[in-house]
Amino acid sequence: MDKYKTKMTINKWFSYISLETLSESSRQTISQFNRYSKKLTFKKVLKLFLYAINDETDSLRHLDQQLVNP
Repeated sequence: MDKYKTKMTINKWFSYISLETLSESSRQTISQFNRYSKKLTFKKVLKLFLYAINDETDSLRHLDQQLVNP
């Protein structure tokens, strides 16, 4: 799968996730996560995991290797 199709697939999956309809405690947890991390927001982490699912990545180490050495 090429880069364009992968990006479109992830964006399509992400569009089905409505973060606004989550419970108050879930939104507070996401807010705390975003406050703790400066550049890696919850949405970016979620998209990263969706990428790993789409690419059928075996482990986080393998995902790290894919991102560092594409």
